[in-house]
Amino acid sequence: MKNSAAFRLVCLLFVLLFLFLMPKPCLAFQEHGAMEGLYIHQLAHICFFSSMLWLFFMIKRSSYWEKKWWKAIAIGALILAFWNVMTFVGHVLGPKNIYFCNKTPAEKRDITFWIWYFTKFDTIVCCLSMIFFFLGLRRLHRAIDQQGKQTGE
Repeated sequence: MKNSAAFRLVCLLFVLLFLFLMPKPCLAFQEHGAMEGLYIHQLAHICFFSSMLWLFFMIKRSSYWEKKWWKAIAIGALILAFWNVMTFVGHVLGPKNIYFCNKTPAEKRDITFWIWYFTKFDTIVCCLSMIFFFLGLRRLHRAIDQQGKQTGE
């Protein structure tokens, strides 16, 4: 049994390493053709970023911070703020990046390419924030149910 678990772990690590080093276009990150749309989209990222930071700091400064579910919601908001930074940078680097379509040889890839490539993993960050929101809301729902049962509602 021990060898089987180790074999599965090695296979999983190999697959993850292969997927990371041999990227294919996933089309999860939306690029914009017309610059007018990009400006409005970037402005939306700035507004969303500021609102998520505001939510995080309002929860942190209040008495809600003592409850686990509010901490999870605040952490989800903070992760969404980071997601906005990632996608903002990805949108800025995308059209200017000479590696935009990954058509250049691997040896010519510089730090700009790798920053742009890292921003393509924004879906993982967004899903992580949704997990924190889900956990926080689930804990909040359970607390409300328990409070309702105690008061006899």
